[in-house]
Amino acid sequence: MRSRPRPRSPRMADVAREAGVSVATVSRALSGTRAVDPALTERVLAAAERLGYQVNLVGRALRQTRTATVGLVVPDLDNPFFSALAQHLARVFTETDVDLFVFAADGSLATELRGVRSFLGRQVDALVMIPVHEVDSAEAVELAARAVPTVQLDRCVPSTAAHFVAVDNLRGMELVGRHAAERVDLARQPVVYVGAEPDSSSAHERLDGFRRAFGPDAPVLLGSFSTAWGNEAARRLLADGWERATVVTAADVIALGVLSQLLHAGRAVPDDFRVIGFDGIGAGTLAHPPLTTVRQPVEEMTLAIRDLIEGGERSERDPAPDGHRFAPVFIEGETSP
Repeated sequence: MRSRPRPRSPRMADVAREAGVSVATVSRALSGTRAVDPALTERVLAAAERLGYQVNLVGRALRQTRTATVGLVVPDLDNPFFSALAQHLARVFTETDVDLFVFAADGSLATELRGVRSFLGRQVDALVMIPVHEVDSAEAVELAARAVPTVQLDRCVPSTAAHFVAVDNLRGMELVGRHAAERVDLARQPVVYVGAEPDSSSAHERLDGFRRAFGPDAPVLLGSFSTAWGNEAARRLLADGWERATVVTAADVIALGVLSQLLHAGRAVPDDFRVIGFDGIGAGTLAHPPLTTVRQPVEEMTLAIRDLIEGGERSERDPAPDGHRFAPVFIEGETSP
């Protein structure tokens, strides 16, 4: 049997006939590059919608030498904080008719590099990266920065040509230390840190900040940025005989795992164990009891990224030595009132 021919997609000439205007008028109205009478533009857009006409974005990009797209490379999307960052970035770029595309590296340096190459091959106008590793992601970050305006978000590979936007992690842990000094009986609920191995800037800065706030001898458990690690760390604490503690964590996702395991084991929060997170992700508000945390000002951070990328020549200058750091906010929830 012969296959039926696929229906032809509507073309610009079809839109012109439907609207009763010239092809040139349709081109100008849809591209927005030249002024067109508003009434004509409305007629063209209505005709295009009736016919189901889709603008050829590839052709437009070739003509305008820009694609109105930005790529975001994240370590993974299992961490809800990265998902939240992607959502906020998409929102601020949508306001300027720029599309954000997201690539998850799944914790792999090779996959991260492939993501950068893929975006560059698709001619994105800029890249935002949350590097997988503080040192070993240098090749991917440098490749991106040599080709397009590039901003590192939340995590940083130092000494690269890419800009850096993040929260002040040391200040965040300073806020935790102040809360503990003012509100917690540390003799009754001694502090312990549950963090991630310091192979990313955020992990090692938060560990450094914790040690500054609570001293180098405070106990530390290191794993990964995951709920599973939070579960495991809480099991270890209970197995080691901890009856009471103030558990300071490197991320909300860890804190939620700790909290879940403690409650599952029948421990009272905050009477026996206090739990403090870091990031201020939306999922923390769903915890029971609500999570005490250090919130990152993601709205301000993502606006700063958009400004850096859209700043033209300013985005190509040497980045600030310590990046663009934003002050965190301490959110007192019921896990450490």
